[in-house]
Amino acid sequence: MHTKESQIEKILENYPETMIIDSNKLNIQLFPKASLTINFNKYPKKPKLTLPKKIQRVFGDYEAFIPSFRHWDKLNPPLIHLIIQALKYSIEMVAGIKVHLLDKTIKDICYMAKSSFPKEMFCILRIINGVLAEFVIAPGSEASEISAIYYPTRMGHDNSLIASCHSHPSKNVKASAADLQTFRKFSVNIIIGAPYNVSNLGVYNLQGHPIPFEIHAFDLFEQQN
Repeated sequence: MHTKESQIEKILENYPETMIIDSNKLNIQLFPKASLTINFNKYPKKPKLTLPKKIQRVFGDYEAFIPSFRHWDKLNPPLIHLIIQALKYSIEMVAGIKVHLLDKTIKDICYMAKSSFPKEMFCILRIINGVLAEFVIAPGSEASEISAIYYPTRMGHDNSLIASCHSHPSKNVKASAADLQTFRKFSVNIIIGAPYNVSNLGVYNLQGHPIPFEIHAFDLFEQQN
């Protein structure tokens, strides 16, 4: 089991600017103007994570994005520095700053787009442990050679579904006026164009502005042991 001391050591190693408040409490700089406070007072029970109120209001229930934290096992606690990294990745995506994609997710998207050709493909992506790692086909969605339509009222509420993804049968990955209307409903929006591979991917925030993306070979927590 990871002790409190070993957890703190790993955090300091990965976040050297961390401020030690006392033996149980740390303040970690996630972004230039945003930090995270962690309280290990009841460890090995789940530590308390406190985000700035401004981020918390936008972000909501961060545990919905990080199952490894939500389903905390005090007998075999996960590495906290990986929780912090997953939280940072999640905030970047919800804020539309940078997108983190699992390699398998990209391959699934490419396969679906090719299978749907010459029609468009539409799906919604779920954030899990800091990366877009799962796709959901919206109930009742419809697609043609020039458009894809989904009905948000049929989806139910799930704040881990933060991204839209659809294909363009052409090589063009620029957003249309109709695309921009859909974009407003999601933090992240992805368009994949023919020949449906990672080299022809457009990634946008909810305003339709291009944003950088990074592809990860593994889930963060696959490396914790």
